[in-house]
Amino acid sequence: MIMLRGFNPERAAQTRAVIQFTFSGEVAGSCHFRIENAKVEAKDGAPEKADLIVESPFEVWMDVTTGKSDGKWLFMQRKYKATGDMSLLLHMKKLFGRVD
Repeated sequence: MIMLRGFNPERAAQTRAVIQFTFSGEVAGSCHFRIENAKVEAKDGAPEKADLIVESPFEVWMDVTTGKSDGKWLFMQRKYKATGDMSLLLHMKKLFGRVD
């Protein structure tokens, strides 16, 4: 829900993607976001097909989402992993971050 609050429809206008998150740790499970037509829809569970899959301890991803930690740095430190369209990972802050 935190990520949905930061969704930037203007910046996502040209994006069509499904991003899956698989969490471990305190909160384990999967969810996914479907981005299309400058809108985002969140659903529990894994989708049939994802463009990007992020696998992370829940606590690590919450640190990224809230800005407590730098997502690029944590990825380089192998604190979480991602497979698929890495350009989506690189644009997460643009899609779900504050508009500067």
